[in-house]
Amino acid sequence: MITNRLSGALLLGASAVVACGRRGPPAPPPDAGAPPVEARSEGGASPEVSRVEREGLSIAFELRPLNSAAARPGARSDATAVFTITDAATGAPVRDLSPLGWMSRRAGAPLDGPACREKIKSYMAGLLSVRPEVDMNAYLLWTQNQDNTLSVINPQIAFNRSKLRSIVTLASGSASLALHPDGSSLYVTLRGGHGLAVVDTRRSLVRANVPVGAGPTRVEVAPDGRTVWVGNDGDGTVSVVDARAASVLKTLRAGAGHHEIAFSGGGRTAWITSRGAGVVTAVDTATLEPVAEVEVGEGAVSIAASDTAGAVYVANGARGEIAIIDAARRAVSGRVAVKAGVGAVRFEPKGRFAFALSPGTGEVFILDGATGALAHTIPGFASPDAITFTEAYAYVRNLGENRISLVELRSLERPGAPAVVSIPVGEKAPQAAKDAALAAPFALVPEGNGAVIASPADKALYYYVEGMMAPMGTLSNYGREPRAALIEDRSLKEVQPGVYAATVRLGDEGVYDVELLLRGRRVAACLEATVAPSAAPAADRAPGPGLTVEPLFDRGVDLEVAKPATLRFRATPRGSAPPLEAKEMRVMIFRFPIGSRDTLLPRAEADGAFSVTFTPPEPGRYRFLLEAESRDAPLGALPSVDLHASAPGAAPASGGAR
Repeated sequence: MITNRLSGALLLGASAVVACGRRGPPAPPPDAGAPPVEARSEGGASPEVSRVEREGLSIAFELRPLNSAAARPGARSDATAVFTITDAATGAPVRDLSPLGWMSRRAGAPLDGPACREKIKSYMAGLLSVRPEVDMNAYLLWTQNQDNTLSVINPQIAFNRSKLRSIVTLASGSASLALHPDGSSLYVTLRGGHGLAVVDTRRSLVRANVPVGAGPTRVEVAPDGRTVWVGNDGDGTVSVVDARAASVLKTLRAGAGHHEIAFSGGGRTAWITSRGAGVVTAVDTATLEPVAEVEVGEGAVSIAASDTAGAVYVANGARGEIAIIDAARRAVSGRVAVKAGVGAVRFEPKGRFAFALSPGTGEVFILDGATGALAHTIPGFASPDAITFTEAYAYVRNLGENRISLVELRSLERPGAPAVVSIPVGEKAPQAAKDAALAAPFALVPEGNGAVIASPADKALYYYVEGMMAPMGTLSNYGREPRAALIEDRSLKEVQPGVYAATVRLGDEGVYDVELLLRGRRVAACLEATVAPSAAPAADRAPGPGLTVEPLFDRGVDLEVAKPATLRFRATPRGSAPPLEAKEMRVMIFRFPIGSRDTLLPRAEADGAFSVTFTPPEPGRYRFLLEAESRDAPLGALPSVDLHASAPGAAPASGGAR
């Protein structure tokens, strides 16, 4: 279990100040640019605001619909949960509070002080038996696996039960992935000519497969989130994709060989390497036109840019050097000799020091961006191949041993050798897994003081917190090899001074208790929110789900393990509602009672039916569930259908999918 985000909140106890609030007049906005927080109007069209004052703080809460056409957020819709916290005396915004928030459907009277405190404590414990309808502190762990799947894991759940939230099935195996800055989409390059997969992270579904060039490998999202850049190693091009429309805006010629991509000037310039052509191409990201080609020599394997240093560093494995490009002049300003076979190069967060990894010699070279000179050479690594940074440390993976190495960043500015500590991780070296070298194995936790580390050979993930000499916990990847990992942060963030917000998926209509904990102030408050009925027409909304489902395969069908099976079904809307489209639905098939889950996007068929293709990973009992939230049919609202999978040759000849 990963509970570091909430562990500090366990200090909540008898000494914590607890306040319970109900609807009241709005809190003053923190500044002129903040969205107005209005009191409920007579007609109920304005957002309802719940407010409480305690310990000198004025705390207001409201739900704002994401759909601008909706007057109030409705049941099972997406909304923005907003806390506005100000000084009760002056109205000044109160910043840097790191709040935790939840919503739970009210079953009786409003929560009093002790009940509010106990409810928050139960949430912080991560118990599956006590879960809120809405969690504003969530983060999910995504893993890129050795097969054609992505795992979605909730690392904050306790109990010895499955933490696996979903499995996303891709059209083929994947090469690399990148998360959109707002966390809404994940972009994955696919092997075998399948292009770029665009994954909706909120629904855990592939929403588009974008045709790009041949052999797409590296993918990067521009800092402004508008474009996605895909290096096509098979045809010497880079595809620039519109992040929202999921369509190719332009295809750039970039030279032969593998491509790496970096951005400088706040994202105004993209820099593209070509291992075979020996040039780095600079592209204006506004016009998508190349503006320069810089000769660096054949063998460029990695690139990193620093606006602090005003430079772009290119690691050239064949020449054993780091080429330094002046970002303003777009010309090579220096070359630093290191060792042949140098690989990844990355700048630490402040942008001064660049780390260059040398897997062949077991060394890490550190260059000072202020001078362009080699500042440190650190030996003692075992094929270092991947690196990431927190504010305090560089995390280096050792491909040849089951350990990571932490380099203290503060020590880089002191005389002498930098401080390095080794942390054992797992039982097997990453290189024991096939094709582990292209991975990005570190997922930094939102607190910024640790990481989840993917161990493909162990088929597990390890949670490390800085200051410890070993990982604090382990997460299973359920038999799959995690090649890369990243964290999608869905927690409350300070979007304006004193305004903390998160996008949430609401539950059923009704009155909810809103539980809030301000960890720094040790103040707990319980407020109130009302979720309106769904905006769907009443005739089509009630009673129950807005559609019926008829399986066109035998109930209890016996499938064969590792053999794809097509499962067909009809989905019929109720009343006068328009026909369903495939994009409105998703199917989840999970191993019952606990085990793997596959989330599948249905296909429309010529006869009006729909189908999904499911490949059982192991023998056992499975359940087929259909979800269509736009038709008031959330997951679990429609009856499930039982399936069974047997080992090859063990399934009966009769029956089956059709």
